[in-house]
Amino acid sequence: MYDTVQLVDGAMSIRTRAVSRPQGRSQAMGQAILRWAILIIVLVGVPTGLRPGQVWGEEPEIVARVNGEPVTRGEVLRVLADRAMRRRMKEELGVKEPGSRELERLAVQKLVSRRLILQEAARRQFTVTELELKRAFTAFRRRFKDSRKFAVWMRERGLDENSLREALRMERLMIRVRAALVEGVRVTGDLAREYYEAHRDDLKIAEEVRLRIIGVEDNVAAEEILTTLKEGEDFSRLARERSLESRAAQGGDMGWVGPQTLPPPLQEAVGTLKAGETGGPVQIDDGLLIVRLEERRPARTKTLAEARPEIEARLLRTNREEVFQAWLREQEAKSKIEVFLQPGSADEQAMTPPDQAMALEEREE
Repeated sequence: MYDTVQLVDGAMSIRTRAVSRPQGRSQAMGQAILRWAILIIVLVGVPTGLRPGQVWGEEPEIVARVNGEPVTRGEVLRVLADRAMRRRMKEELGVKEPGSRELERLAVQKLVSRRLILQEAARRQFTVTELELKRAFTAFRRRFKDSRKFAVWMRERGLDENSLREALRMERLMIRVRAALVEGVRVTGDLAREYYEAHRDDLKIAEEVRLRIIGVEDNVAAEEILTTLKEGEDFSRLARERSLESRAAQGGDMGWVGPQTLPPPLQEAVGTLKAGETGGPVQIDDGLLIVRLEERRPARTKTLAEARPEIEARLLRTNREEVFQAWLREQEAKSKIEVFLQPGSADEQAMTPPDQAMALEEREE
């Protein structure tokens, strides 16, 4: 974070130094840093530079400098004017209706973090090939149902194809920086065992049941099959011969499933059965099911061997985040970061009428 406040050219300058952050809040904020930075890249676009001969404080108004690189008021406004971004910032601040100054400070902080990560990419001379960029652009386009929705999204953000491609290029660079920073992070067997012993209650396998089902069209067919089963006919053979359900060829075998994942009517029916019993018919959508409970496995704690992949994934995620956090704090501490905050908030001072309407609509919601 930034403190040590002094006046620079009539504005407040906040030079960075390392400060202690509340652990819970720091970790929650840290997990979102790269995601935030990538979102801001697509929203704000390419970092704004100064025109030849332009001085600090001229338009576009400079609200921060990161090792000499400017962050402009326009970038902050684009973050603040986006409804989704404002909602995310409110969630991160943990306040239902934070003040506009709080939102402004957080937006500037996100833009500063973005600059630091991209500056690291430049130091490491990372590049993105045209093939990588083409694939990223194609994948991004697929997020939209059709070209019209994509065009509307681009127009709302003032983007064209070239600016979006450049934003995606920076996204790839930022992902590459993080990957390089956490490349050597590993999880040892001892750490996994310690975690297992401390979190056994969180490492459980829920109750599971193994079912067979027969799908039929109506009650007449269902009663006929139930009668045949009572006479001793084999359930799996009847399923192969008579079932309309997709698992007919497997004798109606659904394998092991969690009862909580079943449709409520089927879940209720299975809950009353003992191993080897048959129930139904159960109405599911437009058809009926006859169900047989083959076996029931009670909930239990996973063994260390079963839990190890999950434990290692959790620890690796946490350890990587801690490494990235430490790196970011180091960059903040040794970088020259100046934040200029004029009286009044950015979104109050310089919003265009459409942005004001969006903010008003958000307050009304």
